[in-house]
Amino acid sequence: MRSAAPGRFSRLVAIFATAVVAMAVMAAAQTPPSTPAPKPPIVLAEELLDANQPRQAVAAAEQAVKDEPDNPRAWFVLARAKHAAGDLDGAIAAGHHAANYAAVRASAFYNLACAYALKGDKDDAFRALAGAKRAGFADRELMAKDADLLSLHSDPRFVLPGERMYFTLTLKDGSELPFSVDLPVGFDPRQPCPVLVAPGVGKKVPDNWGGLFWGEDTAQRGWITVESPSFLFEDPLGSTKQLFDEVTRRYKVAGGKVHVACYGPTAGSAFAIVMANPERVASLWALPGYPLTDKDADLVKLKGVKVSFIVGDRDPFWYQETQVAHAHLVRLGVEIFLEVVPGGGHLLEEMFGGEFAERLNLLR
Repeated sequence: MRSAAPGRFSRLVAIFATAVVAMAVMAAAQTPPSTPAPKPPIVLAEELLDANQPRQAVAAAEQAVKDEPDNPRAWFVLARAKHAAGDLDGAIAAGHHAANYAAVRASAFYNLACAYALKGDKDDAFRALAGAKRAGFADRELMAKDADLLSLHSDPRFVLPGERMYFTLTLKDGSELPFSVDLPVGFDPRQPCPVLVAPGVGKKVPDNWGGLFWGEDTAQRGWITVESPSFLFEDPLGSTKQLFDEVTRRYKVAGGKVHVACYGPTAGSAFAIVMANPERVASLWALPGYPLTDKDADLVKLKGVKVSFIVGDRDPFWYQETQVAHAHLVRLGVEIFLEVVPGGGHLLEEMFGGEFAERLNLLR
């Protein structure tokens, strides 16, 4: 099969293309070669680690920390580099600094546990592992196989993160809704638990620990977390209502009401779902998000539901729309909270590492 039409048109195209290439070559010949910009130290440090050059990586990471002392990634990479170079004390010092930042807290604590275990300090290793789990670390396979942690395996305190469970719900229209469940640590089916319903794929995905803001960290605090794509289904209200029914059939839901979280494109559906089922929802969290309707008759249905907006001040569109929605709901007498995250963008990394889970826990 010929990829271009024969004849005059194709010849003109060929002539034009040849002329363009020729002019580009001439221009390049007349332009002096430019010197490529140096790589940022943080990028260089990661490349050196990948190339198994840890000592050189340490120098680059130290420069990255010097250039950007409040960069979580820089401290995290410095800790990795020092660990790889055999400087466990240096890795621990940098790791503790990294663990102050929500964006890298889970992995920073995990790496601290590895360093402490290699030093023979089991108590601090287990404290760090506990911190990693509370920050959301849930990589069971890595924790089970990591040679750095072998010295801990015989200790009864060595417990892998909870295993996420996967289910499929057949909806009334015959379609299937996948959903996943993270059960709380020490789960007792006879006892009621707070339940968070949140957006997610609901299926097993390689190297996916769970949600960005929930999972092992909510499980560590006694929550059942249910993830599904129902908010993005063709009929989000119908599919999520059936998911609510399934959740309450399977588990004892504390207070008889679930908590709902959403972010970005799932927010419009989440608000609509809660407005359609306010008697079944205790709280609604938007990270970020806002209702798509401005009708008082719809929004007033949120009365009785605790609504929380979390938005970054560097996320201009969502920040503005959240402010407008917040003011509107305040006027209607809805119980509403607004948290503006300084320096936060659209992906609220400041809510990683158990930060959202801590806020959620205030309303259990």
